Amino acid sequence: MLLDQDNVNQESGDFASDHAQLDQSAVLMLGILELLHAEHEEGRAQVSLAVICKRLGIRMSTLQRLMTALSEQELVTVATHKERLVASLTASGEEISRALQVD
Repeated sequence: MLLDQDNVNQESGDFASDHAQLDQSAVLMLGILELLHAEHEEGRAQVSLAVICKRLGIRMSTLQRLMTALSEQELVTVATHKERLVASLTASGEEISRALQVD
C-alpha cells in the first residue's frame, strides 16, 4: 500500500510544506543570482546584503541562509567591505546567471 497523506505528515512533518519551502528557497536563490547579475551588468561587482534584503523583501537571516547555500555551491562569495557584508558572483555564478537570462 502507498503511504497515505496522514502517515506522510506524521513521519516527516508536513511533506507538502517541506517541499513548498524548498521551492520558495530555490526561487529566492534564483532571484539573488538574477539581482547580482543585473548589478554586475551595471558595473557594480558587489552588492550589500542589506540592499539584497530590501530589494527581495526578505529578512537578513533568510538571506544569510540562502547565501550560505549559494556559497557552498561556489556561485557567490560573501565578504566584508567597509564594515558591510557584500555579495558578488563567482565565475560559475556569473555563467549560470547568464544562462538563466531570457533574451
